[in-house]
Amino acid sequence: MTWKHGKKWVYSITYDEGCALLLEHALPIHRKYGVPGHVALVASQIGVPRNVPGSSYDHMMILSKTQIHSLVQEGWGVSCHSMTHAGVNLNNAEYEVVQARRVLEETLEMPVTMFCVPGDNNGHPAAYKYAAVAGYKSILTIYDEVNTKDADPLCLGRVPLHTEFPPPFFSAFDPYKRIHQAMDVGGWIVDYCHCPMPDKPIHPHKDCTTKELEERFATIKRIGGDEVWLAEPSEVVEFLLTERAKSAEQKTAR
Repeated sequence: MTWKHGKKWVYSITYDEGCALLLEHALPIHRKYGVPGHVALVASQIGVPRNVPGSSYDHMMILSKTQIHSLVQEGWGVSCHSMTHAGVNLNNAEYEVVQARRVLEETLEMPVTMFCVPGDNNGHPAAYKYAAVAGYKSILTIYDEVNTKDADPLCLGRVPLHTEFPPPFFSAFDPYKRIHQAMDVGGWIVDYCHCPMPDKPIHPHKDCTTKELEERFATIKRIGGDEVWLAEPSEVVEFLLTERAKSAEQKTAR
């Protein structure tokens, strides 16, 4: 089984929040290695300082509509990261999941078909339940796993690209993380972090440095060679859904 263009496995990366400093620190690395990016955006916070009190990224400027469109023209994608970054539950899902998509699409004047669960995976069940109502085709979680071609698009795993893991583990940054697993099963890695910075991460348990980001891309390219599809996540979802539709049609025709 192969992916688009006959590739044997897939690599993607996403950035939660969409900090404007990505343009200065991450974008040049993406351009150097030909890796498309993706930003998960809080619908109520476009082009303004982030307002999530207590967060390591609070007060950081968020990408503007013009900046986001510029990234999209370079092959980047976007997803909805809820309305306010509150934990999603059945009481607020209509606002945080359904209305958030409507607001983000109106703000950006472009379709947004992917949702990214904010906080932790506790919000995934409610987001999953409301995904169809909202019209999402896929959901990004933070289940640390490689996705396969049989994966549920509404429960996509993401691999943390962080300098270290929180206690009690303190696992060091690993540029090889899940690469050989993805190669072995013909899978799809979706990395995630927030806003890589030079010298040290904003938060070591939530982010990496620009040096680590470049090391990750260089490792992916060196090991993957011509067999890895460097893809924007929404494009991969569209490929999966199209392939499944073709398979269903073929079965019906029989």
